[in-house]
Amino acid sequence: MSAIDGVSIPDQPRLKFLDPSRLISAALSSKPSGDLLSLLSELDPWSLSAADQLNLVAALDRHSSWISALAAQALAAVAGPIPNESADAVDPFQVVDPVRDEVAAALRIAASTAAGRIAVARDLDSRLVGTARLLASGQLSYAQALVMHSECERLSDEQAQLVEAAVLGRALHQTPGQLRRSVRRAAVRVSPLTVADEVEEEYARREVRMYPAGAVIVTIEATLPAPDGIAVWNALTACALADSPVGDQRTLDHKRADALTSWAFDAADKPGLPTHHRRRRLETHVAIDLPTLLGLADNPGELEGFGPIPAQVARCLAADSTWRRLVTDPVDGHLLDYGSTVYSPPAPLREYLLARDQTCRFPGCSQPAIRTDLDHTEAFSGDDKGGVTSASNLHCLCRRHHRLKTHHQWKVTAEPGARLRWTSPRGRSYKTDPPPVVESRAPLDLSRATPVEASFALRLVAGGCRLRS
Repeated sequence: MSAIDGVSIPDQPRLKFLDPSRLISAALSSKPSGDLLSLLSELDPWSLSAADQLNLVAALDRHSSWISALAAQALAAVAGPIPNESADAVDPFQVVDPVRDEVAAALRIAASTAAGRIAVARDLDSRLVGTARLLASGQLSYAQALVMHSECERLSDEQAQLVEAAVLGRALHQTPGQLRRSVRRAAVRVSPLTVADEVEEEYARREVRMYPAGAVIVTIEATLPAPDGIAVWNALTACALADSPVGDQRTLDHKRADALTSWAFDAADKPGLPTHHRRRRLETHVAIDLPTLLGLADNPGELEGFGPIPAQVARCLAADSTWRRLVTDPVDGHLLDYGSTVYSPPAPLREYLLARDQTCRFPGCSQPAIRTDLDHTEAFSGDDKGGVTSASNLHCLCRRHHRLKTHHQWKVTAEPGARLRWTSPRGRSYKTDPPPVVESRAPLDLSRATPVEASFALRLVAGGCRLRS
């Protein structure tokens, strides 16, 4: 039997002997612990008063901060110190901080996300000890801890500690946005950057990202230095305003989006860009099964670099296309093998592998296959004693994970069905399977077909034929 702020806690929790209000109150005023969390998890929120429900949320949020602190501490131990980035490194393919990829695989998150979490964990463990202490006590949220990390990242250890001392006293009563402003003011006082330093730092952060944002749309996000970003925005707006024919129902945002698309295609058609580069980057690859193409089924298509798309969109994109026949397993939709015995995969084999893998085959990586290398699972030997150049011995790997496999003790073996089994330097095992090119699960609606179409479709589907635009 133990007690927390006057509330008796049985060694074997029996909540009927506890007053929920007193338990929740104790959880709000006491240091988070496993015992308290266990008891709170047994409460039925629907049986509590409105006030106790809100207090329970606050108490659980305190414990969430505590768990975040424990996870950060464990992650800092896994990651160890920041690798020494020597300018004269012997290995030209050196991967900085390869542990991030193992963390990403273990947690099923992107490598960039893992890198961010590792950076926060190292900071809390070594520099932002005051922030870590308040996070562990449940007084500071993980979102606030992230603000402290991001705003103090460019500061020295001494400067970061001065900022902590200046802002943490007020941080307990601030939102993350309010805390960010407080930290920035304090950072400017302890480390006033010159204009040149500021410009250089901001310029180094420029990037463009793309990610799916709906069934058939993507979001392209650009991080640019403020002067460049404002110039791009103003130029897009000017083009949008100029492109306003009578009766145009598009919004200004629609016109900006259309202007950006026109810019991209105009730039890709410039003479200075290599022909093969222009062609490859502007191709749209759509996988669609024959019944869906003929309007006899409505199975999702697959847009390369994006993912599944509705049948009607796939048919629209396929209407004006050059077609390539690919043969798949009629049961699961996976591509059948395609063989070759030369080191450099011929174009048809490369196209086959891009269609099969769709993304980098490292665990959790979503880099589109079009931007990857083709890697031999078993090293190519040129004879019958080792690896050959065939679909069963090749897979798509982005440049980073190709180097990781080659130089950082990740092992990979091929298994039936194009499955890859990865073994990390720490001995953990992961498996990756290529996704189906198409999924033909909807029944054929032959009532919508002519007799010739119906006969043709049934013959081809029985043979496992898929067409790729």
